[in-house]
Amino acid sequence: MTTPTLYAILDLAADPGLNAHVQRLEPEAAACLFEGKLHPQLKAASPHLVELAPTDPLSRLWRGEGWGRAWGLLISSTASLPVVRRRLRHFTQARLPDGTGPVLFRFWDPRVFRTYIPLVEPAELAPWFTDIDRYIVESEDGAASLRYSLAAGRLVVETLPRPTA
Repeated sequence: MTTPTLYAILDLAADPGLNAHVQRLEPEAAACLFEGKLHPQLKAASPHLVELAPTDPLSRLWRGEGWGRAWGLLISSTASLPVVRRRLRHFTQARLPDGTGPVLFRFWDPRVFRTYIPLVEPAELAPWFTDIDRYIVESEDGAASLRYSLAAGRLVVETLPRPTA
């Protein structure tokens, strides 16, 4: 059995200091969710998928300073970074309830994810968990973490202690 990898979608717009970590990890362990050649200022404020090694300075920084600051969300997967990135790119755009769009869907923002994912119809949950075992996001007050997984086609939400530095 393959050990899952912990990934994060980092919202570089949430903290300009995160960009240096992404640049250090690119291209082997970090990739922008947006496709194509981006203006450097746009890329520096875009969401990036990164592989989080337990001892990496970014992992320690997130657990110590970033938790509770809406830096993004965590993902557990046995798939490679390119496979997870490809899967997540499907969710970056959405249509509004009135049918207009597409618009940018900032699902990587924990405040958005916590509100949205429990509202997804059970029949529409499977794509969110294709190649992804679970999502982990900070609670509203940052005092805990919420783990979202899929079991028998149903969303399972567990409240766990916040990650510690």
